[in-house]
Amino acid sequence: MKKIVLSMVLCLCVLCGAQAQTILNNSKWFDGAVLFTAKVVGNSVTMNGVSNHEGGFVFHLTKVADKSGEYILTGTDEEAEALRAKVGWRVQYIRQEGMYFLVVRNLKGDAVWEMTLTPDNLENSLAFERYMEQQPVSEQLANCLLNTTYLARFSKEELRLMRNEILARHGWKFQSKDLQEHFGAQPWYKPGSNNKDIRLNIIEQLNIQLIKSEERVPDEERGYFPKPEDFPGGLADDGRGPDELDGAEVSEVYNEAGFIANLRSNHIVQIADNVHLNLSRILENEEEFNGRVGRRWTADASAIVSKSPLVVSESVFDGQQLALVNMSNLIIRGGKNSSIEVDPRYSYCLYFINCDHCEVQNLTIGHTEGGYCSGGVIGVNGGRQNVVKDCDLYGCGTYGLDLMETTDFAMLNSNVHDCTYGIMQLRSCIAVRFSDCDFFNNREFALVEGWGNEGLSFSDCRFFANWGDAPLFDLDNTFYLMRCEIYHPIQNLGSIDISEQLQGKTKFVDNPLDTSIKPRDVGPR
Repeated sequence: MKKIVLSMVLCLCVLCGAQAQTILNNSKWFDGAVLFTAKVVGNSVTMNGVSNHEGGFVFHLTKVADKSGEYILTGTDEEAEALRAKVGWRVQYIRQEGMYFLVVRNLKGDAVWEMTLTPDNLENSLAFERYMEQQPVSEQLANCLLNTTYLARFSKEELRLMRNEILARHGWKFQSKDLQEHFGAQPWYKPGSNNKDIRLNIIEQLNIQLIKSEERVPDEERGYFPKPEDFPGGLADDGRGPDELDGAEVSEVYNEAGFIANLRSNHIVQIADNVHLNLSRILENEEEFNGRVGRRWTADASAIVSKSPLVVSESVFDGQQLALVNMSNLIIRGGKNSSIEVDPRYSYCLYFINCDHCEVQNLTIGHTEGGYCSGGVIGVNGGRQNVVKDCDLYGCGTYGLDLMETTDFAMLNSNVHDCTYGIMQLRSCIAVRFSDCDFFNNREFALVEGWGNEGLSFSDCRFFANWGDAPLFDLDNTFYLMRCEIYHPIQNLGSIDISEQLQGKTKFVDNPLDTSIKPRDVGPR
């Protein structure tokens, strides 16, 4: 298998029970290669598309009267064929937990093409697609809608394995010997006893249908054949793509000076095994930043007007904090038993400003002392597609996460605990998702606080042993809970009434210290 190229989506975990919508005039839709803009006149919709190649694209839809979200392909046979469809086939507009997409279905009802609603222009849509190419395959199969445009990159054999991995992740018992051998060699595969008990979410169902559709297309008509250089991330033996950047250099660091010196775009900073960095040892030294190329010493990093990547020592109430400005494609990754800490109580340990496609992986991060009023463990201001994965964020600061006006942020398989003000604060963010995270031993005000956010979701997360008198949620817009476990006084759940609980109901327990709570494999490896 090679790297899956994903559709331009707000990559959220999804739910069953689709909600139909209506295509709006001037709305934009991306299918992985072409950005379409809708022109709506009455019940007729003309979709005009552009790509990074010369020439335009167009197809036509007609809304089905009295059926919300239902359209029919009209126009010419040539237009329909470009979508691997025929005139008269159905097009469904579906909303799934903050993600909006069009699905073209054949006469049997199977999906053959999809495109996703996006606020972006073509350049940003294509950039997002390139970013998703570098993400681990197995984390995306069940959570993100694949697009047929880029499924054409894979051989038929690879498509078959991709399609069956979706089932294997649920414990599907295979009859084919080659699939038994392939998935039997994966450490995560645990076959069940009855395939009839397996339930797939709607994205998994659609992905299987889309892959099947791609498998049926003759090779000579697919127009693309995969080459190794198209898949820089590759795949590990267990089906997960390594978190590497295309051609990026890896620098292993052993001390604070080496860490600061290697922070730059398109780079992987690997903190060596058993190395514990206290960044305050270098951030407090003005000579390390003043007059050095790519570094700044300033009172306000967010006021810097430069578009160049910068490593900044920024002043806070009781010391200095590290701010990374305008970085892209930077991975900060810990080895076994490695950590980052800082001394100032009112600082962030790591602060990302206008950074894109940056990741923090496999680290324990926190403060040496408790603080109040400001600061936190990780702050993100602006930027898009940033990830915290396999981390343990301990507080002794105000919040574990402080996100401001950022888009497509994800926290995966991580902990947030022992924060003095709350778990997180979110302001004017779009598409923020938490998956397989534990939040515990946090206090003292609203624990999950935010306003002006769109597409906030929690899947397979646990909240327990937090400050019982504090409201758990203080949010002003709809958010999504999927298969979560919440141990918190029922009367202090806060704005739980505006949540949507989907794809497996969330478990609520009134006792934050319920004895059934057991540790699980979450956090640094």
